[in-house]
Amino acid sequence: MVFKVHKIRNDQIQIPGPFHKLTSEQLAQIQSRIQASEWLLLILPEETLLFIYNDSNKLQNHLLQALSQAGLLAETTCQYDTLSGIEALQLFLEIATGIYQQHAEPRLIPYLREVYIQAGECGYIGPVFHRLFQRGIWLHEKARMETDFFRFSIHPHEAFAELAQKIFGDLGSVNVQLIDAPQQDWEPWVNALYHKGCRRFTLLTRETERTAAGKYDVQVLSMDRNPILSSNVDILLISEGASATLEKRTITRRMSSRQNFPLLIYDGGAATGSDDIDRIYNVFVYHFHDLEAIAQKNREEQRAVGARIAEWIHEEAATIRDWLFSDSRHQFAGIVGATREMQRIFELISRIAQTDITVLIQGESGTGKELVAKAIHQLSKRADKPFVAVNCGAIPENLLESELFGHVKGAFTGAIHHKRGLIEEAQEGTIFLDEIAELPQQLQVKLLRFLQENELKRVGSNEVIQVDVRVIAATNQELLKLVEEGRFRSDLYYRLNVIQINLPPLRDRREDIPILAQHFIKKYAARLQKSVDEISPQALQALTAYRWPGNVRELENALEHAVAMAIGPRIELHDLPIQLQHATADEPCHNHRPSRMTLKEMEKQYIQETLQDCGWNYEMASKILGIGRTTLWRKLREYQLQKPEKP
Repeated sequence: MVFKVHKIRNDQIQIPGPFHKLTSEQLAQIQSRIQASEWLLLILPEETLLFIYNDSNKLQNHLLQALSQAGLLAETTCQYDTLSGIEALQLFLEIATGIYQQHAEPRLIPYLREVYIQAGECGYIGPVFHRLFQRGIWLHEKARMETDFFRFSIHPHEAFAELAQKIFGDLGSVNVQLIDAPQQDWEPWVNALYHKGCRRFTLLTRETERTAAGKYDVQVLSMDRNPILSSNVDILLISEGASATLEKRTITRRMSSRQNFPLLIYDGGAATGSDDIDRIYNVFVYHFHDLEAIAQKNREEQRAVGARIAEWIHEEAATIRDWLFSDSRHQFAGIVGATREMQRIFELISRIAQTDITVLIQGESGTGKELVAKAIHQLSKRADKPFVAVNCGAIPENLLESELFGHVKGAFTGAIHHKRGLIEEAQEGTIFLDEIAELPQQLQVKLLRFLQENELKRVGSNEVIQVDVRVIAATNQELLKLVEEGRFRSDLYYRLNVIQINLPPLRDRREDIPILAQHFIKKYAARLQKSVDEISPQALQALTAYRWPGNVRELENALEHAVAMAIGPRIELHDLPIQLQHATADEPCHNHRPSRMTLKEMEKQYIQETLQDCGWNYEMASKILGIGRTTLWRKLREYQLQKPEKP
């Protein structure tokens, strides 16, 4: 198996600009030259990166010819560097974490996600890049929640905006005035102040025809008819190259009229008189060298924090390298799935796991709601604390309140001692409330108070107990419909439904059935000490044809049955439960092949029809055809088969 990245300096490549996304046509042209299982092209500010994964050790690609064919290179003589293995994995994880050349780069993650989605729709990425992207997002959230790496002000204009926030607090009502300067000079400063909350900007200029851009809503005034410092100005920006005179009496007059309300001045242009005013009370004057010193100190502190994040990334890259050589390539935190919908769920889990946000999981019985809840817990900062699962529908109503909230001695008949409730047992961890729709109305009120105040009272006690517990709820019913029917409190529903995860039924993710089948075969073969390691095409066809009303849980039970019944290394159709043996496909199944074709014609038609039946999912098609993905790619080239374009 090979994972590589090719690095090309952007001065050698013809691109419109950094963070550019190629067209589908350009991607198709690159694909025709690069024969790899998965690949992703990223155009960053200083270099273009082509990440390539191949599931065999033979990776044949024509990088320069591919980029030339896509119109990105005028000639194929440019030089490029190549990293492979763990170094290439680390580089991808750094980008997915939002780090570029050891600095925080906030534009990276939305750009990467856009390119990642496009590549997924074109079929150029699969489980390896899914895993890398999801773990990178998780690392970003971990770094964001546990460090200040993304909050350091490492440029002078950012340091100035941070000072403004410390001086004024809320910047929404602060007035900012800029002295005559080209837009490229003042725009970074305005942008930094805008992101801290400033919305009122005025530009004094001698160029009366000048207009100011866009999202900042900068008002342009004539310098000849307006004072450099009016009484309502709170922040004065004098950029490099601008000429201005700051008179002490003007500053004094402004401070007097505003009851000494703070005045912050950036003097980047050596304004006349600025050295005489920095002793006035509540007047703060900063020069470029002052701000650069602050920014330099922040950069040093950021590097120290970055070293800690680099260790996380190195550990994750090593884990993924080991995972590449394992047979759990379609697993994410114990959940098996390769479909686009499941990958989106994995991404969502990666985004929210590090937070304490409340999650509502909806899905039919057997879709794996508890597995998702456990994945969220395992990827959170609470992972080493308790995970307590409660089935609200399995506990008698008269006992449920005591089970959840606990009771004191003598609270009711049989309460012979104090008892901590399950919510208390989950202290600093996670409580999973399964079948939350079965919660009685009176307990819904008590649970709502717990969610709002993070406190509870045991049954029979007035003592208020503070708890720190994350709540994940699940149901196989439509809670919103129950709210409309008056059977579930609307305020509790909205408190639980901060983030909603909807798990698809197995019949809507049939591409995952072969992967799940292999997973369960291995699991139960080991448990039952049998040498079963494959499944016949007829048995697999029956599995994909069945509608699975019990979803993944029913599939697991069926494979446990089949492994127990199997004689030899392969599961046959007759080893499956009887209801599966007579299953018929919901979609057309091409069993009959024309008899008057050459062998190659039959193979071409069979491959094409299998891909059509699978929705051009190459991973699933490879498993059904019984060939490796690399062999499938070779057959596609040989028979000139291409995925049809969407109308």
